[in-house]
Amino acid sequence: MNLPLHFAIESPHTLDVMEAVLAIARRGGLQLGRLELRGQQVYLDLQAAEQDLLDLFLTRLHNVIGIGSIETHC
Repeated sequence: MNLPLHFAIESPHTLDVMEAVLAIARRGGLQLGRLELRGQQVYLDLQAAEQDLLDLFLTRLHNVIGIGSIETHC
């Protein structure tokens, strides 16, 4: 399963927010296919063996302080 997504970092602490996002992905057993930063915009491609893992990641991502406007691209 694949999850391409895009979100904005609203916090002045970009590295702290990215560290939290990547830790959530790692703990969830997700594989990072792509990570691209363009200013405050983040583009990720994640892979998982099961769709439930990607859904759980998205749920947790909404709880990270400093992230706004999460968009998935199917």
